[in-house]
Parts: sequence; C-alpha cells; structure tokens
Amino acid sequence: MVLVDSMSKERIKKKKNNYPSLYDIFDLGDRVKRVYKDKNGKNKEYKGIVLAIDKNSIEIYWDSVDGKYRPKEMDIAFSNCQTKEVFSGSEKYSSIEKDKNYN
Repeated sequence: MVLVDSMSKERIKKKKNNYPSLYDIFDLGDRVKRVYKDKNGKNKEYKGIVLAIDKNSIEIYWDSVDGKYRPKEMDIAFSNCQTKEVFSGSEKYSSIEKDKNYN
C-alpha cells in the first residue's frame, strides 16, 4: 500500500495542469493544423507555419483553409496562441498539432 501525503497530492495536481514545453514539441518552420467549428457547426481545417516560439506561446501564419491557399473568405492570417490553447484548444478551435502529411 502506497501512502501519498497532501504535499505530494498538490504536486501531482499542479503537474497535471502543466503542459510540455512548446520548444520540445514544435520547431520554427513546422507545418501545423487545427480545426475551426463555425456557428453553423461546419468544420474548416486551417494549416499554417510556426513563425515564433517562446516559453508561453507560439505564433503561426495561417496560409490555407480546407486545402485552398489563402482563399478570399479566409479571415485570419496570424495567431499568437498561448500554451493552453495550443494543447487544449478553445470553444471554436481544436488543439494545434503538427501536420504529418507535410514532409
């Protein structure tokens, strides 16, 4: 039987809320993607390139939607995404992941 004191529980709880370092997951120039769910429930897949990384966020230039390069209806170009948003997404956006179909 393993006993866990209250300090250990607190450390475990804090660790669960921490995310890995963005530097360990992404490199400058990586192709990334995420899905946006619009107000009608339709999904759009955005793809882009990582332009900057720091301790708390990454900056991405989004250059395509659903496989089309910079279509006229594309309403976003740059995003600065905080760590939580990168790994957990938001109400409308999925998490950000590397585009594995890009070599």
